[in-house]
Amino acid sequence: LGGTSVLCGRYMGSGDLMKTRGLFSLNLTLTFIAGAVFTALSFLLPGTIAGLLGADELLHSGLATYTKIYGIGILPQLLGQQLASFLQLERQSKKGYLAIGAMVASNVGLNYIFVAVMNLGVAGLAMATAASNWIYFLCQVPYYFTEKAQLRYHIREILWDHTKTLLLIGIPGALLAFCLALRGIVINRTLLTWAGQDGLSAMSAFNMVCGLFIALCLGTGAVVRMLTSIFIGEEDRDSIRTIMKLVFTRGLVLAAAAGAVIAAASGLLAQIFFPDTASNVYVLTRQIFIIYGFCIPLVMICNVLSNYLQASGHNIFVNFQSLFDGFFGMVIPALLLAPRMGAMGVWLANPIGILLTILLVPVYICIYWKGIPSSFDQWLLLKPSFGVSDKDRLELPIRSMDDVVRTAETVQVFCRNHGTSDRIACFSALCLEETASNVVKHGFSTDKKTHNINCRVIYTDTHILLRVKDDCIAFNPKERADMILPEDPTKNIGIRMVCRLAEEVTYQNLLGLNVLTILLADKSASERSA
Repeated sequence: LGGTSVLCGRYMGSGDLMKTRGLFSLNLTLTFIAGAVFTALSFLLPGTIAGLLGADELLHSGLATYTKIYGIGILPQLLGQQLASFLQLERQSKKGYLAIGAMVASNVGLNYIFVAVMNLGVAGLAMATAASNWIYFLCQVPYYFTEKAQLRYHIREILWDHTKTLLLIGIPGALLAFCLALRGIVINRTLLTWAGQDGLSAMSAFNMVCGLFIALCLGTGAVVRMLTSIFIGEEDRDSIRTIMKLVFTRGLVLAAAAGAVIAAASGLLAQIFFPDTASNVYVLTRQIFIIYGFCIPLVMICNVLSNYLQASGHNIFVNFQSLFDGFFGMVIPALLLAPRMGAMGVWLANPIGILLTILLVPVYICIYWKGIPSSFDQWLLLKPSFGVSDKDRLELPIRSMDDVVRTAETVQVFCRNHGTSDRIACFSALCLEETASNVVKHGFSTDKKTHNINCRVIYTDTHILLRVKDDCIAFNPKERADMILPEDPTKNIGIRMVCRLAEEVTYQNLLGLNVLTILLADKSASERSA
């Protein structure tokens, strides 16, 4: 999933929808193969799996039964996770949220029916989970059989040659998950040794709900990974700066607020699991909630940096970082502190490990540049050759018709300042004003949503490139330019004018975004060069 997100983002940014579709097909194919293998193992070797997971004689039979029945839901679970990510790319996030809601509700309801009513025990728990996984998958998949879906599965379009790249990019996420599982085993045994059953119970209670606490951090990291991949495909230096500044200001404030709430509510959270406030296990549980509340901003920073580096291609370092974050960063401090501080030593090992993981990043950046970075771009590992220089690029947001007029004037000044002819400066302003005003008039009024347009102007020695991107309904102006109505010859005249003035006009709908690119040749510049 991580490798697919990065590659899809890059191809979306470069405007290559065909390769995005090919990666969609590759992703689902690889997921199906993996799911089929895990399902077969669950059916054929449930007892062996139970033994590998450490089940004793008392638990072995029940875990083997659970594993075998749970196998029925592995394939839809894995496919559903992939489809949820692709629904976000297609701007259909609500369908993903509804699927999650249906999965949670059905799991809770079926647990009650199978266990409390039908008394099926462990088998009932597995049946409820497997069924809810199928519900999760079936709530999402119908969209991909509709005409709205831009991503469709085609076996002939599978980009098999991208398999290695996809897996290499995605290894850090898989490595982190594996290390976290291994870390859990070591931490549990450490707690049993130095804090007893109370320490292990406190950790188990925390693990049940910690996913809710870091949802903001994980979601932010996933967004950074996808958007960074897109912006790298577009070679959009400004947008990369903006997203990172936004995350480390507003995003960090939200994370700190969430952490403060968790710390303040630590007593109530601990009481959910252990009502006796005088018990040792209650005290230990409250301690871990308080400490983890202060960890939330650190988790946000760590997750964002890891996803950013993964999206920008620093895979070797991210693999090392995942290994350190997932295992050594917390395990080593826990092993050193637990003999002296008991459970508190394990609790403190968590923020220590996260902080050490974060500090690895500036060290790596300094090694990468062979010195201390002197600019924000260098801290973001952006090379000077990346993208168009600031002086040769213009970014213009448009939210109203007044913005359209001001934007056109700004574009004309920008072109003249770069030494273009008055003709090309006028044509550039005219083309941008025509296309943007058309979106405002007809796109902004189609629904009650708030829309915006992002205009980019790029200067080269011989051309002016205009890119107009909007989030309105799909609309291809090139098709309208070819439509001449006998009863109204002036219909679509503005769009036809743009197509005549431009050397090249291209349109793409990139997963819900209209992207119109207009290339205007500055012939006088070519003559000057000659």
